Formats: sequence, C-alpha cells, structure tokens
Amino acid sequence: MRTSRHLEQVLAHAENRLAATGSRRPTEVLPLYKKFLKVEEHRLRLKHQAGGSGREICARRSELIDILLQYVFCAAAAAARENGGAEVPLALVALGGYGRGELNPFSDIDVMLLHRQRDEISPNLEEMVNQVLYLLWDSGFKVGHATRSIKEAIAQANRDMRTKTAMLESRFLAGDRELAQEFRDQFRSKCVDGREREYVEMRMQDQLARHKKFGDSVYLQEPNLKNGCGGLRDYQNLLWINYFKEGSLSMNQLVGKDWLSESDQRRIERAYDFLLRLRTDLHYATGRATDILHINLQEQIAKRLHYFPRNGQLRSETLMRDYYGHARNILRVTERITEQFVRGYVTSKTRALFSFLPLIGSDKTPIGDSFFVQNKQLYPARRDLFRTEPEQMMRAFQLAQERRLDLSPELADLVSRSLGLVTRTYQYARGPREIFKAILSQKGRVGRILRMMHRVDFLGRYIPEFGQLTCLVQHEFLHRYTADEHTLVCIDKLDALAETNDPKVIAYRKIFEELEDPLVLYLALLLHDSGKAVGARPHSEASALFAQRVATRLQLSSEQRKSLILLVDHHLTLSKTAQQRNVDDPATVTEFGRIVKHQRNLNKLMLLTLADGQGTSPEAWSDWKESLVWELFHETSRYLADQKSYYDQTKIERESLQSAVSESLSPDYAEEIEAHFEFMPDHYFRATDVPEIVEHLKLFRSFLENVSHSGESPLAAATKWKIVPEQGHSVVTFCTWERERLLAKIAGSFSVVPLNILSADVFPRGDNVVLSIFRVCDTNARPATDPRDLQLVEETLRQALEDESFDFLPLIEKARRQSRRLGPAIEFPTRIAIDNKTHPSYTLIEIQAPDRLGLLYDVLSSLDRENVLIPLSRINTQAGAAIDTLYVVDGANHAKISDSQRVRVIQQHLRTAILSGGGAKSR
Repeated sequence: MRTSRHLEQVLAHAENRLAATGSRRPTEVLPLYKKFLKVEEHRLRLKHQAGGSGREICARRSELIDILLQYVFCAAAAAARENGGAEVPLALVALGGYGRGELNPFSDIDVMLLHRQRDEISPNLEEMVNQVLYLLWDSGFKVGHATRSIKEAIAQANRDMRTKTAMLESRFLAGDRELAQEFRDQFRSKCVDGREREYVEMRMQDQLARHKKFGDSVYLQEPNLKNGCGGLRDYQNLLWINYFKEGSLSMNQLVGKDWLSESDQRRIERAYDFLLRLRTDLHYATGRATDILHINLQEQIAKRLHYFPRNGQLRSETLMRDYYGHARNILRVTERITEQFVRGYVTSKTRALFSFLPLIGSDKTPIGDSFFVQNKQLYPARRDLFRTEPEQMMRAFQLAQERRLDLSPELADLVSRSLGLVTRTYQYARGPREIFKAILSQKGRVGRILRMMHRVDFLGRYIPEFGQLTCLVQHEFLHRYTADEHTLVCIDKLDALAETNDPKVIAYRKIFEELEDPLVLYLALLLHDSGKAVGARPHSEASALFAQRVATRLQLSSEQRKSLILLVDHHLTLSKTAQQRNVDDPATVTEFGRIVKHQRNLNKLMLLTLADGQGTSPEAWSDWKESLVWELFHETSRYLADQKSYYDQTKIERESLQSAVSESLSPDYAEEIEAHFEFMPDHYFRATDVPEIVEHLKLFRSFLENVSHSGESPLAAATKWKIVPEQGHSVVTFCTWERERLLAKIAGSFSVVPLNILSADVFPRGDNVVLSIFRVCDTNARPATDPRDLQLVEETLRQALEDESFDFLPLIEKARRQSRRLGPAIEFPTRIAIDNKTHPSYTLIEIQAPDRLGLLYDVLSSLDRENVLIPLSRINTQAGAAIDTLYVVDGANHAKISDSQRVRVIQQHLRTAILSGGGAKSR
C-alpha cells in the first residue's frame, strides 16, 4: 500500500529523533519521545484546522501512535537483551478503536501484550511490558491494557462481549508477528465460528439499552456523539456484526445484498466522517476526552469548524442541523437492518451474508397484486412496483394505517430508493392527494404514519413545506426538539387524546370527539412552524402562506382553507392572549373572539394549543398556564354564542352580587360590604366570585382591626394563603394601606424565599386600602406550602413596610447564593415593548428577559421611581425566561402614558434595571 506524504514525514521525523536512542530504556529518554509527540500533535491539529476529514485525522493519529509504540517496543526489547535477558516471544497488539485505526485527540489507547508463557510471566518480559506502559502513561495517554497468553485472551473474549468486540478489531503493532497471527486464527475459530447468533443478539440488546440510556432520540439538544442514537457506536455496531460472517470491518459487504444500497452507504460513510471530525474538534476545544456536545460549546465549535450564520440561523444552529441530518442517516440504516435481525428472518439473498438466521417462511397474506403481509409487516409484491405504479407509495402508508402494520425493511428501502418519483406532478395528482387526506382524517391514528413517512423522507418530498423543517434546530428557551421532531411530537400528543383516560386532559378529549373535520387540524399542526425554515420573524405569518399553498395543492374546500390558514396564522394567539392579557376584560375576549370567528375554529385552536404546548417541552405547559387558557376559552365561547348581548352579560350586577355576599356574612358586616361595593373597581368584580369576595371582606376586617388596636405592627399587611394543588400554585392575598413601592416590596419579599410569581393583580379601594392578589409557586412549579417560607415572606414584608429604608439587596443576594436555580440554557435578548394601541385604558409594557432572583423586584422598583402604577399584570416564568405583561397608568393622572419622551425614558430605565439589577442595587 502506498505510504502517504504525511506518514513519510512522521517516519522521517521518528528516524531523526528516536532511532538514536539505541538500547537505552524508553523511560530514560522520555523527553525525546515527548518532544516528538508534541511536534506531531501540532502538525495534526493544523491539518484538522485546515479542513482534514474526520477519518483522515483519526487515521493519522493512529499511525502516529503506531510509530511511537514500535520504537518504544524495539527500544525496550533492545534494553532487555543488553541486560542479558533471554529473548521471549511477545506481541504488541492494538485493540478497539485503536485497532480499527481511529483515534480522536484524547481517545484511550487500548493495547494487549500477548505471550506464550504458561505460568507467571518472567521478570524480563514484565520489564518490557512496563517500559511500554510507563512511557504511554508518562506521555499523558489514558491506556487500557492487558497482558495475556492466547488461551487467557480467548477465554476472556468468550466471557465478556465488550472484550470480544475489542479483540475482533485487533491489529498487530510490534514483536512476534506469528504469535499475533496465531491469536487471530484462534479467535476466529473459537470466538466467532458457531457463536454468530449469540453475538448478534447481544449486540442488538446492547444497542437498544444504549439508546435508552442516552436519550432514545437523535434530536437531543446536547447529543452524545459516540453512544447516542445515530452516533459513532451505531455505525460500528454494523461493522462488528458484518465481521461475524465475512471477517471484514467494512460496509462493502453489506452493499448489494438487500441490506444496504450504494446511496445509503455513501450517506452513512459521510455521516461517520462528519461525526469523527466533530468529535476531534470537541476534544480539542475542551482539552479532554468527551462525547457530549454541550449547548454552551456549540457556537464555539461551529465557529472553529467554519460555519456561518445563514437564513436567520445562528452558526451553531447550522452545525446542529448538519449533525442531526447525519445522525438520522446512520440511525435509519442501523434500525432497518437491526429490525430484520430482531424478527429473526432473512431473505434468500441476505442468507448468503447471515446463514445462521432462518429463512423467511411462506405464510404470506396478499393484498391485491401490489403488497403482501407477513409477520405484521407490509412487503412489496415486486421490486418495480413503484416504478410502474407510483400511487402505490401513498397507498402503502394507508394500508399500514388501516391494518396497523409496519413497513418491512424491504418496503422502507424501496420507498427510499423511489423518492425521485415524487415529482411536482405527483404532488398535484388526484390519487395520492385523496389518499393523503384520508390518512389525515383518521382521529388518533395519524402520528405513527406521518413518522413512518418521515423516516423514509417521503413526507418531506410530498409536502416540501414540511420537508424544509427536517433537522432544523430551534435554539429557543422553550423548544427541546428540532422543528420536524417538534411537529411530529405535537401530532402524537393530539393522537393520544383519542383514547386517553387522564383526568387532566379528559376535557380536551371531549372536544376532540366532537370534532367533525380532523383533517384541517392535523394539517395545521403539520404546517404550524413551517415558516421557521425561511427565518421569518414572526414565523406564523410565513407559515400561513405555506399553508395556503398546501391548501391549494390538496384542493381543500373554501371553508377548510380559511380554517387552516386561521389556525396556522394564530397558532400562538390563544396561549399568548391568555398568558399576557387580562382575560377578565371584555375587550380582550371580544378582540380574540373576532379573530377565531366561530366555535368550530375555537375548538380546533384549543386542541392545537394543547398539542403545541405539550409538544414543545414540559415547561411550556404548566397547570397555571392551562387554567388561563381554559378561562379565555370559556369566555370566548360565551362571546361567540351571543355576541350582541355579551357586553350586557359582562356588566356587573352590583346589587344582586352585593345581596349574595350579604347573605353569606353576618349582619354586622353591612357597612363594610357597602363600602367594599362602593369603592372597589369594576374589574375586581369581574375577576372574583361570591366566596372570594367574602374571604376578602374578612381579610379587610382583620387588617382594620389590627390597625385600630395599634399593636406592635400597625402597618403589617393582613395576609391569607390558599393552596391550589390542581393548578400547581398558591394564592396569596394581601390587604394593606396603599403606599409607594408596595408591589416592589411584596415582590422582594417573595424573592428572598425564593418563590416564583405567576401573576399579580392589584385592586386599589377608594378609601386608601389596597387588595393585592399574587399567585406563586416554588422553583419546582409546585404550590408554596412550607410554613417557614410563608412566615419568611410575611416577616420580610412587615419589616419593609415599617422601614422605608429597608434594603432587600443583601437578602436577595443571600437567596441567590443558596438557590440552585439555573439560568436559561439558551441565551436570548432582553426585549421591552411599550404599547398604547392594544387596550383602551392601559399602557401595556411587555418584557421578555432571562429570569433571575429579584428580577421582578428590580422591574417594579424602576417603575415606582417613574411614578408608574400597575393595576394589572401577567407574570410568567418559563424555562428560565421571564415573560411579563404589565398594565400600567401614569401615577399623576391615572391615564395612559402617551408622551413619547417619557415612554423612551421608562424603557431605558427598565432595560438598565433588568440587565444590571438596577432596582436592587440603587438601594
């Protein structure tokens, strides 16, 4: 074999530097070896930085270690002879990845020293072994090693699958070549022949267990390059299985024998090379052996590998899209071949490769002339089926849905090879179109089939608007999946409603059961994020344009098309409105009702919102957010049922409400009830029911009695805690005098525990008393129940109300040190929008920022200093992000803040407070 120029340079360097060491022990001239390694390691790093392929750099590193060990072994043998020791047969053999000729920068060096001695090894041999190992250790390598006779090696290989796997890649390095060859021969006859089935089964079990351990998905945000789904180990698994028949560690044997097409081979070879290159750079970037591509390293590594931002994507997102695409290719091929092994069958062609597996029987159930069913799998009746009848491609998926079948590996392979037939003409053809619409009309049975289509790339070819989402990375603080996987997870969530008995989602199931046209809803889910592929901001508008194109191609009716576009365009509107707007305000409900137009659209949007929230991440769909969405859903349903009388219905019947409250309390509350109904604002009565008003009146009395008795704490707020476990939060109600910085002090008191604030509603009464209602949870999204936490909030607030100079900063800093709360994994910009158009009475301040302890305290303190009042708020904390909407008015005139200069100053001061903790630090 022709020696590469690089190898010639390394050999020449070694000859120049290492050959002169003579018979001196390697450990005596360690600096020479270290200097040689340092120069060659630098040369390899430069070659990698210049764009060297993954395989090439790994192979060159393996060659470098080969040369090093050959010189070390020869020097150790010469030193042993110089000391008068008898020459003993000893072979140095590379194992595992090193034996395969693949070493990343900090990979382990696995070697075995073979000898013929039957009893204890001689001191002479032991000294040679130590010289080799000590030099590797002293040079900084992590070494896996064993010193064995052939008999011991064979016995260990048959006891442990991992040892057997490492040994099947053994490669002679130095010493007694005949001894190494004898080991190879015996390994073949005693460890491979007759043990094929056992080994293949163990490798398949290992792969399943490994996938489960490392996330069971290609699309992890922080993938394991070696052991994850579609990682290096999956590719190597195929090599090892192939060795057990052909004795070859090459994919070439799998090509052309019904296992691997030439195009599939090219794909997975490219993928494997990509993963090796990525792993090499990960080792260089971290300075150690590691396999997990952590999210905080991805941008750095993308830059090192010369990625650039494009189409609105970060360079790290482009890198990860390439990673997911390559890992997906490896996983698809390995899953298809492994599936055949799992079922224990082979065809007559593949029998030549795996003769130890039984031949498929003849229990076939034909389906017309095109397919047959065998072992619950769908097979093509002939290899030219799709070439002569392309429509049968779509029909295959419909059969799989109707009869609950899987595609056989042969059929999956045939579809993959026939994707060129899915042309523009095919996309517009009536036959495939009607079948596809029928597939999407089967409630609860759509997700599995769309995944099946996507696995063989058929779905993206037929609906290219979805295809452009394939492996598209979403480095957003809520999204856990790539865009295509997120879409399919959403559809799985919708499917699950068809048969769920979970009491938390049974109400959604009832809506789903009543749905007359599931096609539009499934199609809306399939396309709701399609605009992300073109980098659109916001993506929903671009997604709606793509949906319009698909609706035309699928020839949806006018009503279906309008509904589809509305659902896609407004797929975020229901959750955003519920979380960021005042749902008790009739104006909010009316505005949203005019968007959805009728109850059928509202029902579909409700189901889409659930699926999208659950399919994003667990943090994106909490009990509290769900309760807000349901509140808006019910109010909008009332509006849609009778739009003309809706406003009349929402007018507060104070007299009847006051009468109901009076009946619930003793007569001595009469004056307090009258004052309460005279001074409390309208939106308070829209937001509360009779039992809540009764509780508030009792709280007001408790506060006023405390004031009149002038005890030790006349300024202390009266406080009521109520646990709402079904919604995952606690409601805390404070009654106290209206005063400056009240909201900020309450927020600061929660921060010192710390507790998350979900919402804050402030109802000032005309007699200078204010009612503040906070919904809070702990940092694990559970209700606040610990009595010590409740007492700390109340005591801190009492001190802050009594002492105008009370400093929250030391307490918040202490809580920050003690808290394990992590910031968001994804960095995102702080955004502050001030809106005077949305609401007729309030200015809306919308804030998105990385969450931290004391953030709300800083925000509210900043607004206090600007004399801005906050009657209403929607506070959200999602996966380390604060997303808050504050309804504010000018403290001077209780009107909107309309002066543009003042708006700019408020915005600037808020940004300072958020980014630097200005509110806390200024005190």
